[in-house]
Amino acid sequence: MSDPTAPETVTSYSVAEDGVALIRLDRPRARNALNTQMLSELLEHLAVARGDEAVRVLVFSSTDHMGFSAGADVREELDHDGHVARMQMFSDLYDAIVAFPEPTVAACHGDVVGGGAEISIACDLRVGGSNLRMRFPGAALGMPVGPARL
Repeated sequence: MSDPTAPETVTSYSVAEDGVALIRLDRPRARNALNTQMLSELLEHLAVARGDEAVRVLVFSSTDHMGFSAGADVREELDHDGHVARMQMFSDLYDAIVAFPEPTVAACHGDVVGGGAEISIACDLRVGGSNLRMRFPGAALGMPVGPARL
């Protein structure tokens, strides 16, 4: 029986019989804005996938028909330490994707912004839909972005 007080998951993870692992962002009402919970779940899924010898490729996708991700959740209420912790989680996620031992693929469509764009850039391969709009708004604000570290 599930705990009714536990927060709903905002991502999903599955592995098909052919070894294709799929991580899906699932906060469509928030345009898959990356909050602390989502970052934590993504890091957990990556750790599970890394330890699964059946995984031959890892695909990142979205349940939101409007886009992959709107980037960091600017509406998430965090104190200073919370903001610092979330930035560290973004960095850890980027590094974990880049270091993943199997090929990684980002299935991108619609808006792919900020942290969502960093996820896609960290992957080995990006597949873009005809409506793809990828942006790094943090760069204009002087915020370091994952690709700048390459």
